[in-house]
Amino acid sequence: MSSRRKIGSVMVTDVTTVGPDTPFKAVAVLLASWSISGAPVVDEDDHVLGVVSQGDLLQHEAPHGRLGNRQVKRKAGAAFVSDLMTKPAVTVRKDDDVVVAAKLLEEHRFHRLPVVDDEGKLVGIVSRSDLLRVFLRTDGEIREEVRDEVILREMSIDPATLYVAVQNGIVTLDGKVERASMIPVLAALVSRVDGVVEVRQTLAAEFDDRGISPTLPGDVGILSPHKPHS
Repeated sequence: MSSRRKIGSVMVTDVTTVGPDTPFKAVAVLLASWSISGAPVVDEDDHVLGVVSQGDLLQHEAPHGRLGNRQVKRKAGAAFVSDLMTKPAVTVRKDDDVVVAAKLLEEHRFHRLPVVDDEGKLVGIVSRSDLLRVFLRTDGEIREEVRDEVILREMSIDPATLYVAVQNGIVTLDGKVERASMIPVLAALVSRVDGVVEVRQTLAAEFDDRGISPTLPGDVGILSPHKPHS
């Protein structure tokens, strides 16, 4: 079934990491030399312990917040990554939809998220730019997937019987399908195609099957129960 692209298809597997015992000064130099905003902190078995970012480094040099804030105090006096990092780390899994990562990045205002397996071990990293690529598909690519994958393969409808147009990620559907109940299903599947911004449809149906419930046959023949005589 068609679905949003998974994080595993856009994540980067070559990840720069640091250990919890890495000195503060070394992290500052490494982030600058790697030209990245942060890095996952992992133990010897690649379990993600936290994330250290440029923001953590700045908080070390110029702490802000209420005096009683333990996290601010901890970072201000940090000599090693274990005290400087943000923990627990916000992570995602490679089988999650890209929408999950996008929401977490926006909610926490992060630039990247570690991707972990079922045991919490690091398998990759996904950034805002990685997710942005999903929505940079051309209208032609989107139209081809809608016709070939959704309409033909998933709905078993001849694409030639429907009008499909895509402009700036907006999909327009017109034509006639067999049953009315197929229309919301088709629109929902199209909306989940990567790069689709909106679905506009004026589809009609040959048969309105909405509100029709199956009727079970009555008891007939030799298996029908005998009614007691009054």
